[in-house]
Amino acid sequence: MPPAQPTADARNDRPDAGTARPAPVPVYTESVVVPRFIATASSRGRHEAERLVRAAGLPRALTAPETARTPSAHTYRLWGAVVAHSGRRDAGLHAATGYRPGMLDLFDYLLSTAATLGEGLAHASANVHLVSSNSLLTSEECGDEVTVSYAVRHGDEELRGVVAEFALAVVNAQLRHATGTDFSPVRVSFAHRAPSRAALYRAAFGSAQIEFGAGQDALTLHRGDLERPLVTADPALAAIIRRTAAALSAPHQAGTPPVPGLREVIAGQLPDGRPSLAEAARRLAVSPRTLQRRLGESGTTWRAELDAVRRDQAAGLHPSETGSQARAARLGFAESRSLRRAMNRWDEAKAHEAARRDVQVQDGERRRDCRHPEETAEAS
Repeated sequence: MPPAQPTADARNDRPDAGTARPAPVPVYTESVVVPRFIATASSRGRHEAERLVRAAGLPRALTAPETARTPSAHTYRLWGAVVAHSGRRDAGLHAATGYRPGMLDLFDYLLSTAATLGEGLAHASANVHLVSSNSLLTSEECGDEVTVSYAVRHGDEELRGVVAEFALAVVNAQLRHATGTDFSPVRVSFAHRAPSRAALYRAAFGSAQIEFGAGQDALTLHRGDLERPLVTADPALAAIIRRTAAALSAPHQAGTPPVPGLREVIAGQLPDGRPSLAEAARRLAVSPRTLQRRLGESGTTWRAELDAVRRDQAAGLHPSETGSQARAARLGFAESRSLRRAMNRWDEAKAHEAARRDVQVQDGERRRDCRHPEETAEAS
């Protein structure tokens, strides 16, 4: 049977009389093996791992059956707890060093039992929802190269680099296990800025060229690598694994807002001072716990929703209209320096997004040239 999706707690989800109950919220989830892997690989023992999962709101992550699913937002909370506890911005790479074959359950065997590296990657990409319905793993061939890209549907920009480094390092570890070699890609690309420490990149990706500030997070392989036979190939087991994976359909996603009316409520709170989740829940006629759960099930957080509303509201304020302290107050900040930090963060995110789009346009042009080399030849 497919893993059961989280359901609403009827006792805490009952609205006041006369209030329409919102439609069920679509969820982004991970298999419980993902937060379990992160917590155990990022800690020095069981007790420390338990503290991390409790801090992320996943108290049963270490003991739940492998069929359990957990909200993606809680996985991001776990990464936040790991970074805060360790003080490491390379926490994703560090956690990936703890990968062992089989830790990702069915997903691992889809790749490892295939006949060739290319076949294994194809099955893994098509079934990435087994480990995360929030993740996308795609492959694209161009000339003599193949790019394996990783992305998320809904994430936390502050933790993007941590998550991307973890995901790509784990994929490369899977390829090393399946090929029985110290496999190195041609190139590894990350959208975030270069870190101060680089030692773990060599351990994770070998001789690959490492690029930062790229338009995507990706591994680039030689096209010929796709034909590499896997030492872990097992045709009989592969057939069983693929039938099992086919029975586990990807969770349906939709564009439903996490909580209808939440952003309007937040906007109404801004002029009154620092907005609070408890007050927003009261105005929406739900409990704070229910509001937190709905946000988590939708792959977002209170902080992310508040930040989005503030950013939208700030775009409508003109610097000459009023003083900086008054502008801060209108956006629900206690002081003007908090507003300045937020605006710097928004500006950086906007610049990063613009740079990412520029690179994507260039990548699109390169891919078009790969698909239609005869047109390029004629033009020249």
